Amino acid sequence: MRVNDDAALGLRLSVCLRRGKLDRLIADGRPCESRAALALRASQLVDPHTRRRVARSLRGIVEYADRAGYGWLITAVVIERAAVRSGREAILGLAERLEGPGPVSARGVARVQVLLTDGLESPLFNPHCGRTVVQAVWEAADLLGADAPTMGFDAVAL
Repeated sequence: MRVNDDAALGLRLSVCLRRGKLDRLIADGRPCESRAALALRASQLVDPHTRRRVARSLRGIVEYADRAGYGWLITAVVIERAAVRSGREAILGLAERLEGPGPVSARGVARVQVLLTDGLESPLFNPHCGRTVVQAVWEAADLLGADAPTMGFDAVAL
């Protein structure tokens, strides 16, 4: 391995280990100490593979909420089934948008990631977070279609 290969490997490892923090920074439009890490994570977020995976996660939450009333399900994750059911169409629409061929902003995909993973701030998991599922989904959808990149995260090329 050459020095550049080592640096690239180190950056990819760093991004992998800190992707949750980087997603929150990108979703909030805040800078972080490493522009290279943000640029790499932003490119990962808009990658079609990542978009499909995130869309599958959204569909999986809806399927879970639909299934949960039919027998026992054992899970470590506590999903607010009623909230998910009330936001079902919005969630599925967001999944379709992610799977579509059109461009999306890294900030929007990061916001969806935070929606899917933040147990305190996401109405998918916390009924007291202050937003409904539909509000959170619309916020993410608005960011997905943002025309102007925020803080350069969406315009950075590697």
